[in-house]
Amino acid sequence: MTFTENFEIKQAVFSLALTIAVYYAYYFPAFSAANKKWFQKNFSEKKGQVYLFIFQKTLGFLLLGLVPGMLFSLKFNFSTPKHSAWGLTAIPLWVYPIILLLIVFSSVFSSRKPDVNSRIPQMRLPDWGFKEIAISISGWAIYLLGYEFLFRGLLLFTTAEAFGIMPAMLINIGLYSAFHLPNGMKETLAAIPFGLILCVISLISCSFIPAFLLHLSLSISAEMFSVHFNPNMKFLFSKKIAG
Repeated sequence: MTFTENFEIKQAVFSLALTIAVYYAYYFPAFSAANKKWFQKNFSEKKGQVYLFIFQKTLGFLLLGLVPGMLFSLKFNFSTPKHSAWGLTAIPLWVYPIILLLIVFSSVFSSRKPDVNSRIPQMRLPDWGFKEIAISISGWAIYLLGYEFLFRGLLLFTTAEAFGIMPAMLINIGLYSAFHLPNGMKETLAAIPFGLILCVISLISCSFIPAFLLHLSLSISAEMFSVHFNPNMKFLFSKKIAG
């Protein structure tokens, strides 16, 4: 084994262990019952929902994006994975609108289901105006930027360089799907094909940014359609919503 191969394996193993560690470091405090009760106790019902959402998404960006990036850079003396294309060609632009249409279609279909309405949108607000929509979009954007940097950036590229494309995709999709288990088996299984798409696009484009944008599109469309189809929620733009 050459020095380069050994270095790439060390990077991959470190990234894999780091991904598992920081995800659980994020998940348990973000969704703990104690934290939820604290926000409910110290703020009004609406503000508690909003502040909890902001806390969860900001914590996700810090622990899933910023912290892993810093630790990896410090561990390997600011060396980063090589973003080589592995012989694959760039993605034609017409592919993205097709994927976006599929995302919107799936969001419309799934958001009509009661089990989805019980979890999405994450902020359980009866009235949604411009401010609430902006908070939702901004929260998901900052969270998913860190999330996709970790999964379809750091983890995917280091494991692909060390073990090859197929093992890297299997590792990535396996973890991505497993981390959806708290949301139920349907979402866990649905994460498999979507994770595959995100991995392929990231490897072809040599960047996690397209995966981030597609994932963000899925989260935003799911939230907005869930508000639309939820009988206990509505969009309200004509007047200011009381806090």
